[in-house]
Amino acid sequence: MTLVAPVSYLVAQGVTIPPSGYVLATPWRPVAGATGARVDSAVLTVDPVTAGTGRDLGVVTPAKNPTTSITVTPPDPRVPTRGLTIPSLRSAPDGEALPLSADLHLVVQQAGSPVVAVPPLPGDHYLPAQLTGGDISGSLLTLPDLLGPLTVTVGAGRTLDELTSLSFAHGDVRLAAAPMPVGLHVIGPDGDEQLAVPGPLRSTLTHDLAPALQRHLAAAVTAPAPGTAPVTLRSDAAGNALVRLDVTGFVIERTVEGRPSVESEGLPTSVPRPGVAPGRAPTRTRADVTVTHHGAALHPSSDPVPTADADVGGVAVHDAPVTRRIAAATLAGEQLVRVAVVGWPHGETDLALGVAGANLTAPALPGADGRGAPAVVWFALPAPVAVEGPVEVTLRATRGTFRWFDPPGGSGPAVRVAVASSPVGKAVVVGGGRVDLTGPTTTLTGLSLAGTDGWEVATDQLCTVALSNAVMEFAP
Repeated sequence: MTLVAPVSYLVAQGVTIPPSGYVLATPWRPVAGATGARVDSAVLTVDPVTAGTGRDLGVVTPAKNPTTSITVTPPDPRVPTRGLTIPSLRSAPDGEALPLSADLHLVVQQAGSPVVAVPPLPGDHYLPAQLTGGDISGSLLTLPDLLGPLTVTVGAGRTLDELTSLSFAHGDVRLAAAPMPVGLHVIGPDGDEQLAVPGPLRSTLTHDLAPALQRHLAAAVTAPAPGTAPVTLRSDAAGNALVRLDVTGFVIERTVEGRPSVESEGLPTSVPRPGVAPGRAPTRTRADVTVTHHGAALHPSSDPVPTADADVGGVAVHDAPVTRRIAAATLAGEQLVRVAVVGWPHGETDLALGVAGANLTAPALPGADGRGAPAVVWFALPAPVAVEGPVEVTLRATRGTFRWFDPPGGSGPAVRVAVASSPVGKAVVVGGGRVDLTGPTTTLTGLSLAGTDGWEVATDQLCTVALSNAVMEFAP
């Protein structure tokens, strides 16, 4: 059986991260009796949007005619300026278009020093172009994400020393802010800050949130109500980003109390699940499985056991003995270890059985309840007996009455026979997981089992199956 760990992908592309926060949820459903949770990994990826013309923040400088400069104070000095829209740019006072060229530039200054010129100042021989990084298309002046106040002038000249400011006119100036988040904070599901990145986020950020999610979910999943384990992204100044939270291997765990076990005697059975019903099926149960072999196996000649009393026949056994004879060839070469009779006690009943020279008893059998499945009453011989001829099984009820099941078309009242068997090379299937026996006691650790209300056991070997360190795992 192959089990794949659950994977949860929570993706939000092209979202705006505001100061109030953007929430990424890891939803889960409750499990009755849950004791904790496990998260193998949880990786947050924030890929800031850095391309494009930016986010329009409105008019920052009103129209002027004439003027020698445009003073721009960004609404939030922490947010870089991506561009300025300067409509109706013209010379003053004549109102002629400004033919920007290698001799005429828009010059952007910060703290009194030029930082960008559009077009840039031309190179000269071995001197490269200066004040690069800007561009203009129509009325949109694109800047290299400048922080803080800036001033725009119209300058004539080809070098810094030659630049001379000219008078000009313009319409209302609008500012476009760079689109990335500024001052990113990651808040874990318990409200504690997991990460803080100051300034504009210019490159992809990854952060491991597994410890925070593990800590939160381990406590939260024990509650009876569902939850979301919210992770909040907050930006000091709103910005856009592609956001992804990859959560893998998130399982809700329920530790199985004690060491549940069952005796397997050749009939389908299961290791019972202790505690309340979980309310939904687990993806698997991890457990250490111990099989203790009792040195015997069910012989294939054993009679079947009905699942209910559906008016099947039966021999009423009182104090007078009733005998079932097993032909010599049936058990030739075997060593008889146990014998069982199949039927329904009427009232509390004591049985006495004679087989292979042994006189065995089964006292105080409770009366049958309604019309359910019959009892399978085992009698263990003091020591294995080699079968050398026919075997007679004689039954008496020394108290009460026993209706000994007599299957139609059978060879007489039903018996089940266990013969000596070595465990080596035999197998027991528990919850769909196979346990190959290596000796009287075999333990496999970390076996993956299927089952909700118990773990089915299938084998013809007589044995005890016990689970330890068992943890049921549930998908979120």
